[in-house]
Amino acid sequence: MTVYVTVDGDTLDYIVWRHYGKTSGVLEQVLEQNRHLRQYDAVLPAGVQITLPIIPEKNQKQKIKIWQ
Repeated sequence: MTVYVTVDGDTLDYIVWRHYGKTSGVLEQVLEQNRHLRQYDAVLPAGVQITLPIIPEKNQKQKIKIWQ
């Protein structure tokens, strides 16, 4: 778990994309973990703490070994 502190002008979707590399399916989980974010507009003020939980990778591709 990581705690991110916003800088003026941050948006949640950009923070999530930068941290996880995607927003689909992850943004909702981050919002669930940080219900206090619902009081803010899309552009967040500086100093807001956001907990970025560990989210396990789904649909990980299995490595295939050709030569065993």
